[in-house]
Amino acid sequence: DRRSRVKLSPVHVVLLLTQVVFATLPIAVKGALRALASPSLALLRVAGAALLFAVLQLWLVRERVRSRRDWARLALYALLGVVANQLLYITALTLTTATAAQMLQTAGPAATLLIAIAIGRETSSPAKWAGIALAASGALYLVGLDFTSGTGVGNLLALLNVAAFSLYLVLSRDLVQRYDPLTVITWVFVLGAVGILPWGVPSLLAESGPVTGATWAALAWIVVLPTVLAYYLNVWALKRVESSVVSVYVYLQPVVTALLAGPVLGERLSPRLLPAAGLIFGGVALSVLAGRRARRGAAEQEHVEM
Repeated sequence: DRRSRVKLSPVHVVLLLTQVVFATLPIAVKGALRALASPSLALLRVAGAALLFAVLQLWLVRERVRSRRDWARLALYALLGVVANQLLYITALTLTTATAAQMLQTAGPAATLLIAIAIGRETSSPAKWAGIALAASGALYLVGLDFTSGTGVGNLLALLNVAAFSLYLVLSRDLVQRYDPLTVITWVFVLGAVGILPWGVPSLLAESGPVTGATWAALAWIVVLPTVLAYYLNVWALKRVESSVVSVYVYLQPVVTALLAGPVLGERLSPRLLPAAGLIFGGVALSVLAGRRARRGAAEQEHVEM
């Protein structure tokens, strides 16, 4: 049936929604950072999300972690996906420009695919690499190629952040196959909040300025939508598609952020937006189709062997 072939599956609808939600994060963070230091915001974001995840997990799932080995894995995922992800990126932004840091995030899908192939979690194909290259070219075209205003240390930290989160995406997929996604993401954030305490608590104690209602509203938005909702949807998708497919959707964020920044922050839309969006959406589509062909081929091969 031709219509069933072109119909967008639920997991890809969820991945699109996830990137739209994630794309609101820098806009909300701009408001919150007017009154809070970066480590304070990081701790409040992670701790608030951990609390909400814990309530939801106890209410909806009530699933227990079944072994010490799985606890160790959750601690590793928290270190990579929350502690390192938050602190490396925040520190990078204090040393380099936001443009350079944003551009370096486009290395994420390639890093995810490389890691997945290196440890045997995924197979390589020319179509996958072509999709990543096409989407990367669009993202790089949108954010620009100017490294001259950033420092080497800041750029290195931003790349380390990309590597840490890519490794988290690849490794955590194993655990979300055996547990409910809400269980995994809850403990990743609870353990991540504990890991951020040494940096976040001193920063919070040093805060002296007034926290306005607008700041609390921005913080609530950051915790509920681009953290709790978006992270959960990301893990939900990891249970259903390859980590490289989840990662390639990151390229949609610059486009959505640029579209939202106009009406919310009064920023002018870049003339690069439309051609960049075409490249990005084309790359995402190519990567998704490559993943579908790979899964179909594996299923057919398994059927033949049976």
